[in-house]
Amino acid sequence: MTNAFRIPMLALAATVCLTMAPAARAASDDQPWVLDANNWQEGKDLLPDPVLKRLKDGQYWFKVVPVDPQKFKDNYSKKFWDATAANEGKYDIEAKNCGLKDKATGKIQFAGAQGGGGGATFTLNGVDSSGEFRRVKAFIHSMGYQGRSDGKIENNPENLSGQGIGGAIEPQDVEGVSTLTKRYWDWDSQDAIWAYVPSTRRARRINAASRSDPVAGMDIFADDLNCYAGKTEYYQWKLVGEGNVLAPVVQPYPFPMKPSPDSKSRFTVETPYEQATYEKPGSKGAPWWLQNNVVFVPRQVWIVEGQSTDPYYNFGKVIMYMDKDMYRIYWKLVHNRAGEYFYNAMCAYHWSKSDDGTFSAVTPNMVVGVNDKTNRAALGGRYSSQFIEFKFPDDYFSLRTLTHISD
Repeated sequence: MTNAFRIPMLALAATVCLTMAPAARAASDDQPWVLDANNWQEGKDLLPDPVLKRLKDGQYWFKVVPVDPQKFKDNYSKKFWDATAANEGKYDIEAKNCGLKDKATGKIQFAGAQGGGGGATFTLNGVDSSGEFRRVKAFIHSMGYQGRSDGKIENNPENLSGQGIGGAIEPQDVEGVSTLTKRYWDWDSQDAIWAYVPSTRRARRINAASRSDPVAGMDIFADDLNCYAGKTEYYQWKLVGEGNVLAPVVQPYPFPMKPSPDSKSRFTVETPYEQATYEKPGSKGAPWWLQNNVVFVPRQVWIVEGQSTDPYYNFGKVIMYMDKDMYRIYWKLVHNRAGEYFYNAMCAYHWSKSDDGTFSAVTPNMVVGVNDKTNRAALGGRYSSQFIEFKFPDDYFSLRTLTHISD
């Protein structure tokens, strides 16, 4: 969960395949304020158009909390920024795949598993105009091999950049359904994904493009994690603009990490739960809109357009809004293969940092996916506790673990 399968190099890749557009205006208010239907015009240059429309209609409102840019940047540790400065000028873009490469060696590079690994238990909630119609409790655990703050893992016989395992806990009809994902450390290989269904007692290999399939009949997709969970090389990218957006975060600055009493390699991070309108009677807004424990900070972003190169992938063009400094994608607009817009995702994060400030991590906290064609949505995440794990057992991410989750 924590920082595995990330794509901060995406912004760099996009700058090579770019067509620049004028920047949007920045918010001028340096005090907290509320953006709603009464002053919706103030959000015209701060939100994607489909989101702005719901703001104007009174379905959305935003608690805007401006931040000091340098203090916000310090959500990452000094070690991270020192390494970033030391790497300046060392890398370039591999022309065919828009992947990151070492200029000196031409070898693939990766910079997305800063936190190492971790996990959380969370819910997926399908919501329509009547309220919640579907709820699934699930977990996800993941780890990265490359780009870690504590150095890459040398013992890597499968040549992986990362791996993850996740599964459903309830309700009973999906309990034990789980997946194992292995991402290979190259530009060309597809992710290896196995799905396990307890009723058949079999794990079968599935196509990586299945991440663009709806999860459990809801309006949310596996590729919504971090707003994009695939390999950078699965898309052809171009930079179509830059501007400012309202970026959703649980809070602007880091949460503390607490050592686990059961493991020297594990730390826990407590975060508040975000209630949606359907869970809080009398609240204003769309049924899926978040009522508390999320704020929006004005951030400068690259606006990046991607086109999948996989003919089995369900999405066509995607447009993402990525933080210029922090490498997080906050908003995603999705078009189908016919080129018609139908879906957007809001991706919120939180940061955590060690007591001495030498280690930091950013973690996806929640996704709100909205299907504007069906007027339905799904919320994923919103957990109250996560863990950061520096060393999973060597055999944890395996088919044996996958097939014994429901035992």
